[in-house]
Amino acid sequence: MADPILHIKDSYYFELPKLLYPYDYGSRKQFPDVWVSLDPEFQDWEFDRLYHQLLPLYVGLPPKEQTKDDWHEWRHKDHKNFAKPYDVFLEEKYQAHAAKFEPWKAAEVAAAKAKNDGSLESAKRLTFSDYIKHAESTAPEADRGYLDFINWRHKYEKPWWDTQPTVWDQAKSSAGDVGVWRDDQTVAELNKETLDKYNGHLSGKILIPQPFATLRNLYEKESGFAISKYMIIEVVVGLILVLLFAELARRLAHGKPAKGKLWNLLEVFLVFIRDQIARPVLGSHDHGHEEHGHDDHAHETAHAHRDHHEAEGHAHKPAANGHTHATDPATRFLPLLWTIFFFVLGCNLMGLVPWAGSPTAAWGVTLALAMVTLVTVWATAVMRFGVQGLFFMNTVPGMELPWYMAIVLKPMIYVIEVLGLLIKHGVLSVRLLANMVAGHLVILGVMGLAFGAEAAQQYSDPHTPGWMWWITATIAVVGAAAFNVLELFVAFLQAYIFTFLSALFIGSSIHKH
Repeated sequence: MADPILHIKDSYYFELPKLLYPYDYGSRKQFPDVWVSLDPEFQDWEFDRLYHQLLPLYVGLPPKEQTKDDWHEWRHKDHKNFAKPYDVFLEEKYQAHAAKFEPWKAAEVAAAKAKNDGSLESAKRLTFSDYIKHAESTAPEADRGYLDFINWRHKYEKPWWDTQPTVWDQAKSSAGDVGVWRDDQTVAELNKETLDKYNGHLSGKILIPQPFATLRNLYEKESGFAISKYMIIEVVVGLILVLLFAELARRLAHGKPAKGKLWNLLEVFLVFIRDQIARPVLGSHDHGHEEHGHDDHAHETAHAHRDHHEAEGHAHKPAANGHTHATDPATRFLPLLWTIFFFVLGCNLMGLVPWAGSPTAAWGVTLALAMVTLVTVWATAVMRFGVQGLFFMNTVPGMELPWYMAIVLKPMIYVIEVLGLLIKHGVLSVRLLANMVAGHLVILGVMGLAFGAEAAQQYSDPHTPGWMWWITATIAVVGAAAFNVLELFVAFLQAYIFTFLSALFIGSSIHKH
């Protein structure tokens, strides 16, 4: 089902104004597969093929007209089932009962234990067919005609790693073959009204080719690896960063300062992340701060970090040029922090580009970014303290406890600390997601004021444009512009916060409690 918030939800197309990318298809054969698969006439054609393919297999389906009516009623009864084909209708009935089997069996085993009458072993041997027999009297009336099919479908259930198509898979694939539908001479051509409607809906949408996936609709995939709009935007952001910083590195390779507004701006961000995030949070052994105008307090801070690490038994190992970058935590993790900051910032800013979108408004993206930080935390902690040694002990703060209290409290504290670590990184992903989505929702709501006023005006007096619409439209335009400026600030702020918290979590994993 399409999400009404089209500019926030990820999709498998890019959207432009309809005038810039119109469609003018004149035949049903010209429409893309994903669009054809949603057409009601195609889905009825698909239903006929699937039903007749399953009929010789004696799967136990109700009569054709009855099951077709059941399917149509199911589609229209709940909006989440809109435009779902017949095979999904059957599959969801099976999955609903498959999910009930294990709880039912567990309940039967528990009841047999309670009775203690020797029926426990037979209860443990209960199968899905036994559940189906039980469901004949307990299942909803709408499902009872499909129990034989559900039992047949269970025979073809397989683990997720098994990619070999079953009889059920082959029947679904063959029935919904759009190529066969295009070549079927018995299928009537779409009338002009339908062609115009479909062209109007598709206009403005640049569909992304899907060589590795089958789409259910423009927002959901059926199977395979689907390429979405946000994926492409992330790749574009990554390529832009590679090109920009490769050129900046080339300009700085000879030790000369970069010249130019863009290069100076990028250098400002790099130095800021190094001096205001990496070094204060992770600790630095670098004594070359004076070239950036650091005062005596900064030198004292650097010496304090050095003394702290020496106290932990990590002596400085000067390099050939007298510096200590080899063991400098800030220097070691600085490339990662730079990458996180600029990638998050680039994805945030793409949300302000017309007809693009912000990938950080999808939880999958922000969760993946948080997982990068979590994996870094674990990996560096293991390398720093060891898998079976100080890494796990470092999770529990040092406490002098009697042994009889320690064996109870320390495992509890360890579990709490590990859960806290996972929760912190989960919150890290949700924080970025919520801030990006909230801004887009506010802008969408402000812009919607004008459309709401237009709808109200058309309802009350469809022939006379009222003063209310002009005032509301002006407020919407000014308000949307103001919130876009705020979104620009939020894009930078959230990139900074995500990077700072990532550095904080990494720093906590490389120092003893």
